[in-house]
Amino acid sequence: MQEVRGYIMQWLVPLAMGAWAVLTWAHSQEQEREKERDRLTALYVNPFLSACEDLQSRIYKILELGGLDVLKERYPDGSHAEETLYLIVRYFGWSSIVSRYGPYTQDPVVIEHTTAIRKAFATSSPGHAVGPFNFFLPEQKALGKIIMHTLVMHNMEGEQGFELDTISYYDFKELLDKAPLKDSPAVKQSIEALRDANIASDIAGRDRLAEAQGHLINLLEYMEEQEDFNLFDGKRKKCAAKRTAKTRSTAKSRRRKA
Repeated sequence: MQEVRGYIMQWLVPLAMGAWAVLTWAHSQEQEREKERDRLTALYVNPFLSACEDLQSRIYKILELGGLDVLKERYPDGSHAEETLYLIVRYFGWSSIVSRYGPYTQDPVVIEHTTAIRKAFATSSPGHAVGPFNFFLPEQKALGKIIMHTLVMHNMEGEQGFELDTISYYDFKELLDKAPLKDSPAVKQSIEALRDANIASDIAGRDRLAEAQGHLINLLEYMEEQEDFNLFDGKRKKCAAKRTAKTRSTAKSRRRKA
């Protein structure tokens, strides 16, 4: 009997050690995957979500909350137009990056929403005439590349990697006076539309912005659910899709009073 026990133990001990090694390896692999997921989120997902939130928030405040008055008061020189354009171009940059790097490159829902946003800015149709905020796809990609820059970084182990970030608003503003930005009709028309408007309903291309803002909210809500955190405390609201007759009548009345 004792010999049988000894024989069994000879087999059990190696088996147990092997099982423990496999479990330890699997746990280590899972930790590495989580670590890599967190790294990708910090590098690509978080900045992209921030760009989405900043842009949709700016559009909603301008179109629905009278934000144009506040911006004109803060920027009497009209530079609120350049700042808003910067938020649009910043989104173009990060959208291109997220489509190539990170955990959402093949996510069908993210692809659907980002495609809808690209089309909102790119489409030319009776409802979306060529003009302000109309950036065709090649220009969206070109603007996105202009605003991104690469920071080379080294981690503690000496492995080389890279971190992407956008140039600052002030650097972008300087580029607006140089080719190719100063030669872009879409850039020029978008800035003029924001500078010339006295109220939101006067903004040429207003409906294009409203459509993009709605798709941005859809994208944010999906990705925030996946990431299990929210950038906005509350329920986001979408802009009205079209200017109503009442809105246009109110706008005319305000202009007459002015």
